[in-house]
Amino acid sequence: MPRMEREHYGRLLRLAYLTLDDGDHPLSPARRAVAEAMRVRRGGYPAMRAKLVATLLKDPPTGRHRLRGLLFEPARGEPGPVRTALLELPPHERLAYLLHRDGLSAPEVVAELGVHLPIVFGDVDGTISSVGDRTGMDEAAQRAEIEAFDPDLVRLRPPLAFPRAGRAAVAVVVAAALLTVAGAFLTRADEGRGAPALIGLHAWSANSTPSIDDWPSQGPLLRDAKLLRRAADAWRGDRRDPPLGRVVVLYAGTVDGASLVVLRDSPGPRDTTSVAQYFERRLSRGVESVRELGTDAGQLIMVGMTWRYLVPPWLLDVRAAVPSGRSPEWRPVDVRDGLSAPLPWNWFTPRCQNYVVFQMRSGVGTVTQLASNDPRSAAPRVWFRDPAEQERPSGWAALNAVACAGATSLSESGDLRLGRLWSGRLPDGGGRATLLTVDASSPPGGAGRSMLISEDGQALSERGGTNGDFASPGETTTAAVWWRSPRRWRLVAAAGPGVARLRSVGELGSHEDAPDRQGDAPLLMVPGPRAGDAADLPVVQVVAYERDGDRTVVTPR
Repeated sequence: MPRMEREHYGRLLRLAYLTLDDGDHPLSPARRAVAEAMRVRRGGYPAMRAKLVATLLKDPPTGRHRLRGLLFEPARGEPGPVRTALLELPPHERLAYLLHRDGLSAPEVVAELGVHLPIVFGDVDGTISSVGDRTGMDEAAQRAEIEAFDPDLVRLRPPLAFPRAGRAAVAVVVAAALLTVAGAFLTRADEGRGAPALIGLHAWSANSTPSIDDWPSQGPLLRDAKLLRRAADAWRGDRRDPPLGRVVVLYAGTVDGASLVVLRDSPGPRDTTSVAQYFERRLSRGVESVRELGTDAGQLIMVGMTWRYLVPPWLLDVRAAVPSGRSPEWRPVDVRDGLSAPLPWNWFTPRCQNYVVFQMRSGVGTVTQLASNDPRSAAPRVWFRDPAEQERPSGWAALNAVACAGATSLSESGDLRLGRLWSGRLPDGGGRATLLTVDASSPPGGAGRSMLISEDGQALSERGGTNGDFASPGETTTAAVWWRSPRRWRLVAAAGPGVARLRSVGELGSHEDAPDRQGDAPLLMVPGPRAGDAADLPVVQVVAYERDGDRTVVTPR
């Protein structure tokens, strides 16, 4: 091979290897991809690289040479900081980073990858920054580690030391083993791209705010390497929801007579982590559920339809309650080796969206989470804008409204942030009520919802509108709902202390109210029609005038 072609081959092989690398030394697949790219005769190295990129993104080769593993072994030590950081990224982000380190600018990387997938300059810059943050190395040091890496460097395996009398027998055994492996290589399909990674039991303790990336691998079947590989390969073969990046084991054990492996992927900082559950039963095996986590924070994970949950080790003193009660009747939940005892099946009632309430203790205080009996459904954590609200009766009423009164749909929501804008007595003998705001973290920036609820969490109105979202400050949040009293419809609106006054405009005329006498937050109640359906209500908007001069408009739904 001419010298120039050898240089091209080495650069292309390094690019392919680091893109395909999942910790299992994919030298043979990388070589096959490079051999395909080297067939390009026009355009030189850029054309070869473009062909390699297309191969890696569209039809990445898999498998490894089985005979080679018997005679040779990789002459590579532990991966450096850059390679370790790349293992946490999905293949397309690895390619973006490696192409940049290969000399392309961000626009040139976009031009190279944009033919195959949607990508913008910000994606490239974000990937480069994330690797820099993970490694703590400057650009020159990162490039030096990559250029010093030679994936094609191997060495002969050392010979086995046996007494002379046993060498003949060993030779016969080795020959038979070689024939067996050769037959398997010719007749059996490849077993996959490598075993999933394991996280140490105490890795999470080094992080003050542990996340899903710090969740240790637990369970009595962690030593069953073949089971773990089968589970990882089954998920990688899933055409609808395959993993992104490195596959990691969360739990491996036996549940109700079935072998279970719970896995997560490593999609990078701009995508959410997915969790897959692989079961092996007497007559079936395969991935039975895959779902995206609403957040990277550690959260409970429902295990199949077993009424059990995986619990990260930093969540302690787990207890659960049915959200439909007037007050919580907490029951302690036993957790062993990361897996909880089963909850009573009759706790999951359709009236409460099949969800129960969990509370746990962590380093930052009490954690509240809603979880269902469906492993594919979201399991949102619940935050209160006023943390003290969590321990009050009104906090439990808010959880009741969310789970049982339809304040939001839990199965598709991210984490929830609940706020109490106003509590007081309604006119026309309506009794005491609370105007509750419900903001979800998913989709990001989505408008919040509101609802008028009774003291025990029953819905007194349909969902209303707000001007806030999950990340907005509670001081300027404004909500408005339609409430039907025993006598007539009324528009009920309230706001946080950052709002100076409220004003309604529209078919009911103009109405304005100053802050409530009982506090410094404004409250507006406008009488509406005496009869009619919700679909025939007049068109009204509520204008919130904030203390800093800004104003926003809220429309009751």
